[in-house]
Amino acid sequence: MQMNRVVTLILVVGWSFGVEAGPQPQSFDFGAGKVIPMLKVSQKQDDNIYSQVTNEQSDTVTLVSPVVQFQAQKDSDSYAVTYSGDFGKYWDNSRDNFDDHTLSFDALLSPNDYYTIDVGASVARLHEGRGEGSSEGINALQRPEPDEYDLSDINAVLDLGRDSAKVGLELEAQRTDQEYTNNQSETRYRDRVSTQLGARVYTKLSGKTRVFFGLSQQDFAYDELPLFGPTLDSENQKWFVGARWEVTGKTSGEVRVGNLDKDFDASTRSDDDFGFWTASVTWSPKSYSVINFTANNDARETNGTGAYIESRDFSVSWQHAWSQRLRSTVSLNDGSDSYQGSPRSDDRTDLSFGIDYDWQRWMNIGARYQFSDRESNQNQFDYDKNVFLVNVNLSL
Repeated sequence: MQMNRVVTLILVVGWSFGVEAGPQPQSFDFGAGKVIPMLKVSQKQDDNIYSQVTNEQSDTVTLVSPVVQFQAQKDSDSYAVTYSGDFGKYWDNSRDNFDDHTLSFDALLSPNDYYTIDVGASVARLHEGRGEGSSEGINALQRPEPDEYDLSDINAVLDLGRDSAKVGLELEAQRTDQEYTNNQSETRYRDRVSTQLGARVYTKLSGKTRVFFGLSQQDFAYDELPLFGPTLDSENQKWFVGARWEVTGKTSGEVRVGNLDKDFDASTRSDDDFGFWTASVTWSPKSYSVINFTANNDARETNGTGAYIESRDFSVSWQHAWSQRLRSTVSLNDGSDSYQGSPRSDDRTDLSFGIDYDWQRWMNIGARYQFSDRESNQNQFDYDKNVFLVNVNLSL
């Protein structure tokens, strides 16, 4: 992920902006660079905090999310160090309170006109709420507190050829370590390290249109055997073809289509393969109106049910600026999860409506409503919930 995309992502997370520029967070000089501080405060009402099929519990949650980013530039090289925090207080269920922290470093290096190097590293202390991950369904109320875990990641991308080249090559490497720190009688079986290597050859057709062919291999090594069954250690191999384009500033996107092979180290687990795809398309018929479409079919590691999860998602969102200060967002996601090695299968639906208003240059206020529904062939995993949220975004 290149640094300019990282910076953009942070600003979007911190401010929840829709289309058009909106108020921009201000920075102040610090040493050889600049610092951008931001703060988001939200109040959320959730009528089913544990995602249960019966005996739902509701609660009001206060969320505080600070972000501080240091940016620096030297010649054609860019650097960013970012701290982001998420603090949650449940007013009626204090055992579910959480505090998450992430510290990341990103650098985009351009030693010459022939290649760029994009490197990143992060360490984080995060959580999964009760009713998520391995505590889905009736397991949620059996946990004394949310599952907490440490996550570290290091990645690098070498781009030989750059955007202006007719033919180019991208090489990437990534290592991610996830380790749970509490509720270990249930969570220790999910501690793992994944390593990934990939390569992509691309050619430029015309303008800002590329086509490419790629390969990747991702290895998963678990610290312990699962409670039942042989090791979950496995290898994902992908091949894909795809295209990336941008047309007259109104339409842009990337599509990849290929195949994924899931091979387990244990001979008693069934290997599998299926069609892999991912797509992201943005259409902006007007400068103040944007429609985003995404779709993917991929594999996720198990949360305790089955050997792995084949997940499929289709989503569409519409962002519209009604004035220079007022924007709205409507989004719909339709997804399904098939738990390989288990009879469980789920269908998921999420629908949300949101509005943002730039009250001052340094203050944005917003409101959201989200409806979530999951229907499973195992009734204990069914649930639906309504979430109402108001937020204030602040900067200098």
